[in-house]
Amino acid sequence: MNHKALALLVISTLGIGLEAAKVKQFNKQEFNNFQKGNFQNVSVDSEGRLLLGPKTRNLAGPDEEFYFSAAAAKNGDLYVGTGHNAAVYRIDGAGKSEMIFKGEQLDVYALLVTANGDVIAGTSPNGRVLRIGKDKKVSELFNPDEKFIWDLKEDGMGNVICALGNTGAVYSIHKTGEVENIFTAEDSHISSLYIGPDNSILAGSGDRGILYEIKNRKTKALFDSPLEEIKGITTDNEGNIYFAAVRNLLTPKVSKEIEMGPLFSKKESEEEEKIKEKSILYCLQPDGSVEALWSSTEELIYALYFDPAAQAIIIGTGNSGRVYRVNKNGSFSQVYENDSAQVFRIVANSKGYVLIANNTAGITQVENGLNALGTYYSEILDAGIQSRFGRIAWNAELGKQTTVSFSVRLGNSDNPDKSWTSWSAPFSDPDNSSINLNGYRFLQTKIVLNSSIPSETPFLNGYRIYYLENNLKPQISQITIRKAAEKPPVPDSNPPKKYLHLSWLASDPNQDRLNFSLFLQKLPGGEWVRIRDKIAEDWQYLDTELFEDGKYLLKVQASDAQDNPPAESKSAVKISSPFIIDSTAPVMTGFLANGGSISFTVSDESSVLAMVVYSLDGKEWFPIFPEDTVIDSKSEKFNFSLAGRRDSRVLFIKASDEFNNYKVFQKAI
Repeated sequence: MNHKALALLVISTLGIGLEAAKVKQFNKQEFNNFQKGNFQNVSVDSEGRLLLGPKTRNLAGPDEEFYFSAAAAKNGDLYVGTGHNAAVYRIDGAGKSEMIFKGEQLDVYALLVTANGDVIAGTSPNGRVLRIGKDKKVSELFNPDEKFIWDLKEDGMGNVICALGNTGAVYSIHKTGEVENIFTAEDSHISSLYIGPDNSILAGSGDRGILYEIKNRKTKALFDSPLEEIKGITTDNEGNIYFAAVRNLLTPKVSKEIEMGPLFSKKESEEEEKIKEKSILYCLQPDGSVEALWSSTEELIYALYFDPAAQAIIIGTGNSGRVYRVNKNGSFSQVYENDSAQVFRIVANSKGYVLIANNTAGITQVENGLNALGTYYSEILDAGIQSRFGRIAWNAELGKQTTVSFSVRLGNSDNPDKSWTSWSAPFSDPDNSSINLNGYRFLQTKIVLNSSIPSETPFLNGYRIYYLENNLKPQISQITIRKAAEKPPVPDSNPPKKYLHLSWLASDPNQDRLNFSLFLQKLPGGEWVRIRDKIAEDWQYLDTELFEDGKYLLKVQASDAQDNPPAESKSAVKISSPFIIDSTAPVMTGFLANGGSISFTVSDESSVLAMVVYSLDGKEWFPIFPEDTVIDSKSEKFNFSLAGRRDSRVLFIKASDEFNNYKVFQKAI
């Protein structure tokens, strides 16, 4: 079976003779399913395969709340611009941090190291472009009437190109110090820049989400995105342009514990259609066609980088801190998951690339080589009820010097604690590994990937764990007994003329099919009599004319025997509250007629009277009230005077009980 066709987390069933008493499976074989777990030096690709991830190590960074920008120098030094403190730090190859600039504004969103080694910083929210020399002397290059400096790039002639907002514009600061406005957009913000090999400028807007090309001082729109901002632009050596379109990304002020929210909002009139994606990675090909390579309805793309070693695009996302490698054909893998919420910037260096993260602020070096050892921990798998766990099986592609092994631990709380078992000894046989433990509901797997060759990784294509739920007895929660209705309670059914509608609520924790048996007992002290056996429905009509009038109990017995071996089957019993069976009409006694005065008594042996009416000569009917005015007993006395008797010769009296049993009495007057 193609693993792509399997569900993300399937609890499937395999028959073992009986239709139920099923062996079930935890079956993990797809990307979204594996992504729920915890990764330690392990990656997962879009084919649903676990593999060894790239080598990573955390670098010491400055003690600041936010890192908003970063740039690398040719000598390997890393520069970081901070938020809410407007500082710039240099981090050398030994990991030592040094503050080289402290500004008066809040944030440094843009940072550039020029070819001659100078550091250019863009501060916000009152936009300034500053040069920080090797001697840490600071000079102002540009003081525009703008709030934000969003991006800085150096072109092939040494000019500094600036992306600005709140009036979306692109400026060039020449080496001579002259400042030139080379493009002003209708958008409120230009949020990202890229300088092409031919010195053309690619600019992404943060209002209408448009990708522009500025070439020879002429501008054209290359693509109008359905999302608000173009975030991150890069190219490969084949002329493809990669860029991210995102919604609700940048904000001039951010704080911990919150998602970084919207600064730019696309105008409703310009949005072609509502889409669910939060971010989309596009590829603009040399022929002008645009293809979406990757998208997410949950994650935002914060950073973009083309990795020449992998010939793939690296994207940093939030708010789960994940890093993806996206290939030109659209296949992808999650290569790293950061402890921080947002991977905010990606900067290339000689070893690979550096991740700049926020919430909390951190720096991670990602190297080009693979880890020799990686571990994946699944999320807590829930069998629903205590079960017997059997075989664990998996499918792996192994080289001569690569291995995959499994360990499991089990418990009865949804969070591993001291009551759980210890991790089992590793399982290494994909076809003959048995857990063989009973009485546990929750399970977690630990998967270890190992390679003795730095360039080779094993691939785990998925695994399944077989288990059989412990059989629990059925549950009957409620019995309801209703009197006959004008319309049958069950559509398209033909109830007896006189009936009670019996129903009950029953369930089985194992989802076994249930059969029911019904028993009646006449009170007081009668024997239980089976009236139905092995019925599948949770309701029945009871023909009351088959039974003597009186007070009864109903017993419902539920059994899961059809889905379990005889020795394992279980049953449950519930008894109803007492109820009345009455199929006999009331009787009249003591009838007296004295002129226009009528008196009599109406009685019912089993149930309360409901209504008494009379008619003269069988024409119009009139109600009669008892002496105490309220019909609420099994026996009532009536005394009334006939009105409008005239020439009437026959008096009809109709008496009904609460079960709609009635009788008409005819008296000559």
